[in-house]
Amino acid sequence: MFDRVWVVFCKEVIDNMRDRRSVSLALLYPFLGPLVVAALIVFVGKSITSAPNATFILPVQGEANAPELIEYITTKGALVVPAPKDPALAVRTGKFDTALIISDDYGEKFDRERQATVHLVVDGSRLSAVIAMSRALDALRDYNRDIGTARLEARGLDPNLSVPLAIEQINVSGGRNLTGFFLNMMPPFLIFTIFVGGVYLAIDTTSGERERGSMEPLLTNPVARWELMVAKVAATFVFTAMAVAVQLVAFKVMFNLITGGDFGLRVDLGFWLFASVFLICLPLMLFAVTLQVIIATVTRSFKETQTYLGLLPLVPSLPGLVLVFVAINAHPWMMAIPTFGQTLLIGQMVRGEPLTGLSIVVASGFTLAASLGLLALAARLYARDELVFTG
Repeated sequence: MFDRVWVVFCKEVIDNMRDRRSVSLALLYPFLGPLVVAALIVFVGKSITSAPNATFILPVQGEANAPELIEYITTKGALVVPAPKDPALAVRTGKFDTALIISDDYGEKFDRERQATVHLVVDGSRLSAVIAMSRALDALRDYNRDIGTARLEARGLDPNLSVPLAIEQINVSGGRNLTGFFLNMMPPFLIFTIFVGGVYLAIDTTSGERERGSMEPLLTNPVARWELMVAKVAATFVFTAMAVAVQLVAFKVMFNLITGGDFGLRVDLGFWLFASVFLICLPLMLFAVTLQVIIATVTRSFKETQTYLGLLPLVPSLPGLVLVFVAINAHPWMMAIPTFGQTLLIGQMVRGEPLTGLSIVVASGFTLAASLGLLALAARLYARDELVFTG
């Protein structure tokens, strides 16, 4: 039995390796995820880490109404320039990141120690605008606090009377800053690669052979149909595992390079962490490959198979995309859901959170059981006459 499976397995691997273009594209795709994450880290990291020290442009309308305020915010790194006639339009169109409007009655109210009004025009949809707005707002708040303190002290009052709360920030991120956000992007990319890495082989070895007319001669060989199915699944599994391994290596290299730069990222992801992630993904690879073979078996044409399997990766990767922005408290029952359990486990591993043996056993066990059930279903589908004559 093993000899027959091995022969068919080698035949599928050799045939696939002859299609160098498909293999090359399949091994190039895993680099997309690390490249996207690296680009985001560089862009966001540079914007944020340079913000406290770099000079930012602040257009001001009514500059003559508050000379002391202008002098103060200049010491905070603001390069004050005259604002256009319509500051809101200038910010909305992206000409400026933010703008300050000082009302005409500012000087009169300020001299009378009344509350004066300034307007800070912002566009919260752009990262650079948010950073500039934050720096301008910090400068205005500091000035507001300093003037308020001076006025209270001039009247012999304790400035702390107007500050009922002393707020101190406790950072529990382990000094990683934005690292957690970018690490959360790894699981969805990995899940997507698992469902894409060998999909072209799953399509070609079933729908492709059926449409080319080579499936029927293959079935005339003294090999059980379930043995053919196992060999095709094994070949697809190997190329899926290769794609996942390539992506993990790319992530490892990317994080090593980015960590060495000044992008606000401080993380040390060792080799064994990536090796452990690969092992966690193995049951899910079998699940994905078997599901791909089943879909390729029941569809009526090569094009229909491509359509369904092209949409398939979106479903398991969506929860991971949500978890990039929304944190959830993982429970053991969640680990029993194939793909979702692995997404949670990988996220916990790369963020350095403690894992429980129960979570690993539940995620791997349930996914492996589901994979074996799909294998049994695939074997039954391969035993049908429709395998040859469908389409």
